[in-house]
Amino acid sequence: MSSETSEKKLAICPFKVGDRVRFSPSSRTRGHYQNIEGLGIKIGEEAIILSVKEGGYLVLSNGCEGWSWNEFVRA
Repeated sequence: MSSETSEKKLAICPFKVGDRVRFSPSSRTRGHYQNIEGLGIKIGEEAIILSVKEGGYLVLSNGCEGWSWNEFVRA
């Protein structure tokens, strides 16, 4: 799969404003950040989507923003 195809897949966010999501980061993300909770969100934490930014980055009701939609599942 080309990087262009990967980028297109990431940009297609299945969530919409008002959806409740749960933070469920991939093993890759978990390995990348030694202390995810230090970034303001706990694994398993739920929040409501307030906005979906270009590229599929979420703004959440718990004050977090900037995480890609693919690090979340529907709650």
